[in-house]
Amino acid sequence: MKKSRRVGILGGGQLAKMLCDSGKKMGYQTVILDPNRDSCGSLSAHKHIVCDYRDENGLNELCESVDVITYEFENVPSETIEYLEKNRANIPQGKRPLYLSQHRVREKEAVSNIGVKTAEFKKVKNLDDLKKAIAEMEFPCILKTCSGGYDGKGQWKLLKESDLNEIEWNEKVEYILEKMLTFDKEVSCLVVRGIDGHVINFPIGENIHRNGILNMTIVPARIDREIVNEIENISKKIVERLDIYGPLGIEFFIKGKEIYFNEMAPRPHNSAHYTMDACNYSQFDAHLRGILGEELPKIKLLTPVVMLNVMGEDRDRLDTIPNDSDTHIHIYGKTEWKKNRKMGHINYCGKNIDELILKANSF
Repeated sequence: MKKSRRVGILGGGQLAKMLCDSGKKMGYQTVILDPNRDSCGSLSAHKHIVCDYRDENGLNELCESVDVITYEFENVPSETIEYLEKNRANIPQGKRPLYLSQHRVREKEAVSNIGVKTAEFKKVKNLDDLKKAIAEMEFPCILKTCSGGYDGKGQWKLLKESDLNEIEWNEKVEYILEKMLTFDKEVSCLVVRGIDGHVINFPIGENIHRNGILNMTIVPARIDREIVNEIENISKKIVERLDIYGPLGIEFFIKGKEIYFNEMAPRPHNSAHYTMDACNYSQFDAHLRGILGEELPKIKLLTPVVMLNVMGEDRDRLDTIPNDSDTHIHIYGKTEWKKNRKMGHINYCGKNIDELILKANSF
């Protein structure tokens, strides 16, 4: 079979940039399509088509420029994929992963229907719906927009009746109410399913958040081997039973021996950026191999690692990072450093996880 060598990427953010970097290393040409002329993906792509995701001329140009198309974020309009598929574009992932992950109720229902445990949830449209759902579910709960929210945006913790006054209702938006779990740890698992159906998984990461945004990921996660095996099995079940191809980042809550699905994203995942320096292959390498029909490799963790996100407010502290061979700094090249915006990440590699956590916390 002739190998595809030209990869189109819908989206031009940091994930696209790192996909392009991986593509260069593997000998692939990359073309991004993104409306932002200054998107950081353009720093590494061979070509940047600057247009809206619904611009037919731009989409036609993308089809003509590449052999296979993927996406780097889950909010690509479904109309974009439909148009590309009508043009006989090669999109191995298709629109189904986007359809599921773009809507929290659809996502939760899909995994619940295949027997994966989630927190109790209900779809709500207005305050009356919310009050009825809370009466059944009881406090504490969390209200989220069904679409578009990330890094804690579009979410409201509801611990008592008066918290309902803080909600910013939008009649054009759908919401999901979830029972708030008290959990021991949040972890994530990045799996990749090749177009031949073969599935691989990367080591499970333990996630620590700050202000609703991922702060660091600890690998290997500090959980029992039994739990590791179960999460790997559940992750494989999700990607296979939902018939998803390419990468899938899945977040879970652990409460004792119980494992609850939280959410998923059909793209490279922030919590798996550690793979760039601590594994024999990165998540970006595997993403490209999977959609291009290459054989997916057996993944090995070469060293314990702590991945730390660098935020916009951290710029002045970058000079304080020790200059050593076990500390790997990745800055994305975004044009504006904003507070609470992910500008890069640092991978602290070494033998002792506790020491690596201390190192990351000292940044």
